[in-house]
Amino acid sequence: MQNLSNNFLDEMRQVKDSLADEAIEALFKSKRSEKFREILKKDWKNGESAPQRMPKKLNEFLEESAKLPEWADAKTMQLGQNLFSEYEGDIMGLLGSLSLPYCYAAADGARVLQISERIRKDTQKRLAETGQFVLDVLEPNAFTPEGKGIRSIQKVRLIHAAVRYHIKKHGHWDAKWGMPVNQEDMAGTNLAFSFIVLRGLRKVGRVVHPESAMAYQHLWNVIGHMLGLREEMIPQTLKQAYQLTEAIEKRHMRSSEAGQELTQALLKSYEEQIPVKLPNGYLNAYMRYLLGDKIADILALPPSNWTDNLVKLQKFSNTLGQYVNILLNKPAGRAFENEQLEAQNPKLVIPGRLGV
Repeated sequence: MQNLSNNFLDEMRQVKDSLADEAIEALFKSKRSEKFREILKKDWKNGESAPQRMPKKLNEFLEESAKLPEWADAKTMQLGQNLFSEYEGDIMGLLGSLSLPYCYAAADGARVLQISERIRKDTQKRLAETGQFVLDVLEPNAFTPEGKGIRSIQKVRLIHAAVRYHIKKHGHWDAKWGMPVNQEDMAGTNLAFSFIVLRGLRKVGRVVHPESAMAYQHLWNVIGHMLGLREEMIPQTLKQAYQLTEAIEKRHMRSSEAGQELTQALLKSYEEQIPVKLPNGYLNAYMRYLLGDKIADILALPPSNWTDNLVKLQKFSNTLGQYVNILLNKPAGRAFENEQLEAQNPKLVIPGRLGV
């Protein structure tokens, strides 16, 4: 991934996912959409065979899309999974309070969610689906025959193709926005679930070793590839992830009715789900702190009130607790070896240097 020119990224906005699109088009044109619903509802493991009597194009998709890229490294992926296991609660919270609203700030990409109404109609159900997807692809056995990561990725990839099919069919889309769920928007979403999460962990006071950060990015690179991302849109280093993030933000982060509407639906859902009564304004302050004022303003989040102090206190508590733990347990001092690691490996990009 090297070319980040506007011309190249504009071109990527017109690129769809032929493998999944052909499978969905064959299904719907043959009036066998029940097979699509059957796959989405099926709770199946990677090692299980596909349902019986599937159309040829769908079987071809299921076989081809189950392959990991040649560059996928099992040990590195496991290290990324270990990071998730260590900070699962933090990461799941960040996905809801940082990654999703971050995606909503990209105006053209947010239109897809608004038009398809996948978030607006039943926010809690869609959030639960997203959460389950993340758990499926990040658990230790996600890509083994006993795991569900590959099957979950295939389901999401088919959903993306179905969204493209229906939006184009019903004429609610302007070509100047690019293809629905295009390569650039997919890359931005993948970064929101990987690189942006690494930033979020730092913001909530968690220490992430550079090797673990790169491994987590590599794991999501594999997931992105299996979701249909082209090689040109997959960052090979954290530095490239940062550069691609910056390029997409400059091109697409702007105020939109769709993004603000989706954000309000998200906040309302959280308020309804959280079992305890939080101080008024806390969720808004927490989200604004994670996103930063620029993106929070794009999403029309109100200014933080006094609860901003509670958010900062939480970060301080997390940081202090973790560093005390490191000192007491002495895990080889790995969190403090950035200078030495960078000197030993010039390709290593320390997240803290990128504002992660």
